[in-house]
Amino acid sequence: MMRKIFLLVILLCWGIVGFTQDGVNFEHLSFKEALDKARTENKLVFVDCYTSWCGPCRNMTEHIFPQKKVGDYFNSKFICVKYDMEKGEGPELGKRFGVRAYPTFLVLRADGTLIHKLVGGRDADGIIRGVEEAFDASKASGAMEASYQAGERSKEFLLKYLKTLIRFYDPLETVVARELMEQLSDEEKVNEDYWFLFTNHKLSPAGSDIEKYLLKNYKYFCKSIGKEEVAKEVEKRYIERLMRVFKKEETMTERQLKALGREIGTLRLPNNGDLQSYVKIARSVTKDLTSLVSVCENEFFKIKVLEVPYIHFYDCVMKEGTPMDKERWIDVGEKLYMQMNDGETKKIIKLCLDFYKKNNKQN
Repeated sequence: MMRKIFLLVILLCWGIVGFTQDGVNFEHLSFKEALDKARTENKLVFVDCYTSWCGPCRNMTEHIFPQKKVGDYFNSKFICVKYDMEKGEGPELGKRFGVRAYPTFLVLRADGTLIHKLVGGRDADGIIRGVEEAFDASKASGAMEASYQAGERSKEFLLKYLKTLIRFYDPLETVVARELMEQLSDEEKVNEDYWFLFTNHKLSPAGSDIEKYLLKNYKYFCKSIGKEEVAKEVEKRYIERLMRVFKKEETMTERQLKALGREIGTLRLPNNGDLQSYVKIARSVTKDLTSLVSVCENEFFKIKVLEVPYIHFYDCVMKEGTPMDKERWIDVGEKLYMQMNDGETKKIIKLCLDFYKKNNKQN
């Protein structure tokens, strides 16, 4: 009986070892040890940059890296290691290689220089296909970075490099976007191939030359991209700017706000009426709270499509307004609540009203 149990244990252990050997062999090495071993064995280094709380990282560890075909591919070519980006050597490596999202996978030479970087979880074929790019100089991110540092600035190269930087959340993307814009003709700028420059707000932040070009050439973008899509993007940008004024993150004078209202009006946007109400509310923010309440009493009920910014002023009115301001603000909230469709904003307004009524009863 004992002999059978012993044999069963041996078989089970053999099966477990066999299973773990099928997948990627991640070794417990320091970064220096991994580089030294890669140099000795004439291999590259594959680094899995993960965190303990990252779901896609866990999926790669539990379901993708243990697969035989993944192990067969990686174990023959790489010394494989993984580091928690919040512990040990992780933070330093993350800073060194610009790791800003998880999981990030690095392919390195034995001297520690970057050949290629991948961001995000993927299936077995996807991770193999992605790492294969390391062996293609036209796709390897390290090769592109070296070309950029060497002065390569052709339009085709900048477009490819920019899209790579976007995938990596690399802050250099804003610089490369500006350089690409400088290379484009007016006809190319409004072409669909480059529309992403104007919809990615990291590449074209508020006040940037890229945003200004979009607003100045609105009608040409409408012809090339389509009015509905372009109008939606332009309206979003005006709303974001006015919201910054609402939150006092940006200061605009009465004169500047009037000019902004005229600028919006000349574009004849689908939701021009709503935006003009936003402008009037923004103008009232520069005055006293009683003026703000008065304007909101009138303008909130003209807004048909855009979100009514009731909750953005709630705390301010409740903390700094007169008793009459507060009563009027609650009255506005109750009227809005009654006529709004169900949604998150309606739920939040209800919470604001309930909180106010509860506090008043206690007082």
